[in-house]
Amino acid sequence: MVQLNRSVGIILVLIIGFVVQIIFSMADAVDSPNKAVVEFSKSYFLLDKSMTKRICKKQLASEDVDVVDEYLYSAAKTAGERGFDINFLKNKLYHIKTETISKNDTEAQIRITGKIRVAINSVYPVVARFFGIGSTHEVDEIIHVIKEDGKWKVCGKLFSLTSI
Repeated sequence: MVQLNRSVGIILVLIIGFVVQIIFSMADAVDSPNKAVVEFSKSYFLLDKSMTKRICKKQLASEDVDVVDEYLYSAAKTAGERGFDINFLKNKLYHIKTETISKNDTEAQIRITGKIRVAINSVYPVVARFFGIGSTHEVDEIIHVIKEDGKWKVCGKLFSLTSI
């Protein structure tokens, strides 16, 4: 009898955990200006081309060249001039906080703060933080976000996207 009660308890905990996981995943699927800024910022500092998904069409079309490709090329060139691979310029953004300064149905101003640390590979930031090596830099930017095709996208000043 005691064994049956334990089994029921374990099954009940697993079911509750599964339901909570579904609720959290549905909440995470909702797009917001803050989520757009965080996703863009993480990709930007990791020099990941996926940042293009979160940049507005106006920003991408305003130049004769692809802004993201130009930025990544510039980063690769800068790293090459220093004798490194582009991976040495990658940074991981952490301790991220966002604050909504203003928001309406189609536009928002989001302030993002956090810290960046060199992320040569996925393990490096953890090891560097654990051993206290490497420096961190503060990030504090206000980013303009617009709703475009049903998704929030960053627009305007995008850190220093056009230069390293």
